[in-house]
Amino acid sequence: MFPVFLGEPVSPEMLAATLAELDATLQLLEDKFLQNKAFLTGPHISLADLIAITELMHPVGAGCQIFEGRPKLAAWRQRVEAAVGEDLFQEAHEVILKAKDSPPADPIIKQKLMPRVLAMIQ
Repeated sequence: MFPVFLGEPVSPEMLAATLAELDATLQLLEDKFLQNKAFLTGPHISLADLIAITELMHPVGAGCQIFEGRPKLAAWRQRVEAAVGEDLFQEAHEVILKAKDSPPADPIIKQKLMPRVLAMIQ
């Protein structure tokens, strides 16, 4: 999300590596944590589900359709959304889902953040 926020390009190599890591992480989430349960910790929604869905909405906000081709994960997302309510779910993720459509960060903020962001993504 930092490159999106800062309006910076991401190298194809970095993007490919990041997407591969994301794919492996999503597979782990499905296989080890979600398994065949309705929610991450069992039959009822928990804080774990709310934290996980918030983290997964970041790549969605950057334009990555992480739920496509993952029916188990997509069904889980739908259950989480239904449990908290569609309106609250959309409100909670509104800013992140609009990030890719926002103008780049203010140049002064960008200048202050850039060294830290570059250190994190390199």
